[in-house]
Formats: sequence, structure tokens, C-alpha cells
Amino acid sequence: MSGRHRGSGRRGISTSVIVVAVGVVLALLAVLGWFRLRDNIDNQATAAAETCVEGDTVLHIAADPLIAPALTELAEQWTDGGVRVIRDHCVTAEITAVDSLAAADTLGTDTWDPALGPEPALWVPLDTRMSARAADAIDGTPRSLATSPVVLAVPTDLGRALTTATVRWQDLPRLQNDPAAMRESGLDIWGTLALALPTGTETHATTLALEAVTAATTGIGAGPVTLEQAATPAAITAVSTLALGADTLGAVGTTADTLAALGAHPDTAAPIHAVPVIEQQLHRALTDGQVRGLTGHLPIGVAPVVDFPTAVVDAPWVDETLARAAAEFTDYARRPEQAGILTAHGFRTADAVPEPAGELPLPRVDTVLAPADPTVDDVLVALRLAPVSPRKVTMVVDTSTSMGTSAGDGTRLTATAGALREAMRRASINSVMGMYVFADTPEGHRVAVIRDGLTAAKRAAMSSILDDIDLVDREPVYATLTAAYRDAVDNYDPGRPNSVLVVVDSDDPDEAAARDLRAAIDELSSPETPVRIDVVVLGDRTDPVLEQAAEATDGSLTVVDTTDPADLTDLLRKLTS
Repeated sequence: MSGRHRGSGRRGISTSVIVVAVGVVLALLAVLGWFRLRDNIDNQATAAAETCVEGDTVLHIAADPLIAPALTELAEQWTDGGVRVIRDHCVTAEITAVDSLAAADTLGTDTWDPALGPEPALWVPLDTRMSARAADAIDGTPRSLATSPVVLAVPTDLGRALTTATVRWQDLPRLQNDPAAMRESGLDIWGTLALALPTGTETHATTLALEAVTAATTGIGAGPVTLEQAATPAAITAVSTLALGADTLGAVGTTADTLAALGAHPDTAAPIHAVPVIEQQLHRALTDGQVRGLTGHLPIGVAPVVDFPTAVVDAPWVDETLARAAAEFTDYARRPEQAGILTAHGFRTADAVPEPAGELPLPRVDTVLAPADPTVDDVLVALRLAPVSPRKVTMVVDTSTSMGTSAGDGTRLTATAGALREAMRRASINSVMGMYVFADTPEGHRVAVIRDGLTAAKRAAMSSILDDIDLVDREPVYATLTAAYRDAVDNYDPGRPNSVLVVVDSDDPDEAAARDLRAAIDELSSPETPVRIDVVVLGDRTDPVLEQAAEATDGSLTVVDTTDPADLTDLLRKLTS
């Protein structure tokens, strides 16, 4: 009996096990079926995507000419395993080389110039400074793809010598114009530096070199250079000195043209010894055999660097598919495994640097100069094109009671004082200046500011002397000009242009003094000691005596309507620089 009960139990247990096992098997089959169904769904979705139901799309990329070849190679690898499928579109990438400044200008107008190529969804300009010019046309924050410092392309022997002499950015203006400075640095075999500063299309390296000189001269460290710093006398003098020296080298073309000319004659006898250039541009020229015997020298100090940012374009022609494609290509190009392509083209990345293409190793970049606002670069370029020359100026300022005549929001005297302050802000620190004014003295005039080098104290004196000066009833225009002219000729300075600058509004009735002025000019004017007389007449009249004085000395006479003090300011700036 008990045996039957035990057998029944075993059958019951076995049945239960079988039921559980069957359940587990069914569950496993259900799970496997679900995975298979999911895989089928995914495969069907992938297959549907790979059919590109939305058609083909081209990601157009506008790239600076320096990086366009590297991007073309990256774009080919991006689709090497087949087209990229993005939002059911089959996407390929095409690169168009476009000048960065031209692209920035057209993107800044919310349109695209078709002459530059297809409308881009991704823009890779030379530098963050360029992308800042079209900030409203960019979606998000641009990300650097590669970097390259601005260096001086120089003959290899000069590069070694500059390195040995530990030349800094702020040393360049003096080396550009002073053989003694080159001699002190052991570079006298080269004469002066002969540094070319090309301007115009594709010459951004010049602008960044001027940024570096300005930063070093004003002692601002890593920057960025501001408008106020670019307008300081020290910065104006440094940039102007470089520009004046570059102007003596004759006409030059683009940076590439100048680099080719330098590479054709890399020796002391060549008319050009150096030119600012993007390191990658020099690397490519050396690698391709376009130039020879050159190296890139980086002066000591913070380094100006271009960073080739990738900027997704925010414009009507860029839809979500193109924007996503631009972002995906950017991510692909910035992967560490792509660094080899970029360095092979001469760029630096966070992970690698290129092999030197010349005899000397690539310079080390310790501190990068922060990018300046585009308006600063515009000021520096304008100064490069119109440099301020050091001058020796003896001013004669009318301080008769007629200068109290209303002019704008003040008087003719206050307008003159304001214009003079602005002129002093711009004048070269290498200038020499002084001032005569009318006075209640037997001679009818006095020296208000002794003529001397334009130190900070002298600049302050010239800027403020008219603020509280007493006006006099006398109008000794001709006698004062005669005294100033004689003094200027007697103390002629052959090292800079010499002039007497007259600002006057009164009529001088003294005919004898007029004759004395004519006689002094006839006696003293000489090609060996040329002192020009520049006359600024306030109001709406002319003075034949002053007109003749200006003409006889190759000077100028300008009548200025003082209702707009800006005209007087511009004129005094011109005549003192």
C-alpha cells in the first residue's frame, strides 16, 4: 500500500518537472522569437535607411585654401565604407576652397555669393577671428580642427641667428629700420631685417604678426589686444615703424607671392629677408619644393596662432539633415585617429605635430595669443597701410581774442585744443614737437612748450597747454611765424621731416612783419634744410601772405569750417604724423 503511494508521488513529481520544463522551453522560445523579431525589425529599418528613401544629399564645406586639401582627404575617408546615411539621406561631402575673409563678408550679409561656390552647411575658416566676423551666421560655438602658429619665414642661416639672438616680437620694429640694432644682436651681416608685410587678399599672417607686436609692445601678456591698446602711442609707433620699413622694400603681392620670392633668393643680398606666414603654408611650400633654404622662426613671446574652427552655418539653405551631417563630419575629422592626415599636411593638433620640412626643428609654442576682436585687426591693417611717420613739428597757435569765437559746442580755441589732444594720441613717440603762442611780450609771442622729444610728459604738455591759456588782444601772426620758421631751420633735423604748423583765425595788419616773413623764407629756405610751412585757417577766409609762405616751402594751406570739429581733428592728425 505504502509502495503504491510512493510510486504515485514519484509520478506526480515527474509530471510537475515536465510541466515546468515545458514552460521554460516555451518561454525561451518566446524570448528567442522576440529577439529574432526585433532583429528583423532592425534589419528592415536598416535596409530601409540604406535605400536612402529621402534621396542623395551633398554636404558642401567651404574651407580656407590652406586646409581644403586635408579636408578633401578626410571627406573621402568619411564615406570610404559607403555613403553616410543621415535622416534617410545618403550624404557625401564636397570641399570648396574659399578665401576666409571673402566667406566671412558674404555670410555676414545673410546671403552667399555664388561666385565663391555652392552654399555651404559647414565653414572652416583660417581662424576664430574670421568666424567672429560672421558670428550671426554660425550655429553654436565653432570648434578648432587644427592649429598652426604665425612664424617669420626666413633663410635658414638667419633663422639660426635670430634664435641665438633671442629676438622678441617687440624687437622687430627696431631691427627693421636700424642697422645698429642688428649689429647689437650679431645680425649686422643682414643690414636691416627687411621684413615684408603683404596686405590684401590672403595676407592674414601679416595682421596676426602686427597683433603679436602690439601685444608685446604694450606688455599685455596673452591678450587679447583691445582697441585702446592698439591706439596707444607705443603700439602706433611700433606698427608704423614696421610698416615704414616694409614700404621701402617695394611692391609685394600676397603672402604666397612674397614667400616664393624669398625662397628664390634666401640670402643676405636679397631685397626681402623675412615675411610673416602661417607655419603650415611654409611647411607645404618646402615639402612640395616650391621654395628652398627657408625656415620658420617664432620670436620670443606669446604666439599668434590660427585654429581652423569648424562652424556649422546657420542660414536658410541649411536644413536639419545638413546641420546634422556637418556636426557628424566635424566629430569624425576631430577624432585622434585622423590627426595623421592633418599633420601630414603640415598642421598641428592636440595629439601630434608635423615633421619639420626644413633643416631646423619646428618652434615650440608655449603661450598662445588670445584672438583680438575683428575691429582691432581692422585698425592695425589701416595703420599698416597709412603708418604714422616720426616728425619734427614746431606749432604756432593763434591765441588772440578772436579764438573765442563760437565753434560747434565750444569756441575755436577749445576746438583746436581738442583736435590737438587727438593728434598727440596718435603721434609717434619718435617725433619732436614744441609750440609758440601769441603773448603780451615785446616780441608778441612766447614759447609755450619747448620743442623736444615726444615723451609722455611732452605729450601731456602739448595736449593741455591750450586748456587754460590767456587770450591776448594782439594778432602777431607773421612775426610769430617768422620766429618759429627761423628756429626750425636753425635746428633742422635730417633724421625726420621738419615742418612749422600754423593754426590761425585772425588777420594780421602788420605789413612790415609780412615783408620780414617773405625775406626770412627767401633767405633760409634750402634743399639741404627743407622746412615746410603748413597753414590751417579757421573760418571762411584766406590769407595771401600765408598762402605764399606755404607755397614757397612746399607746404599747404587749408581753410577749415570749425562748425564740425572733426574736420580739424583729422587735419591736425595728418599734419603731425
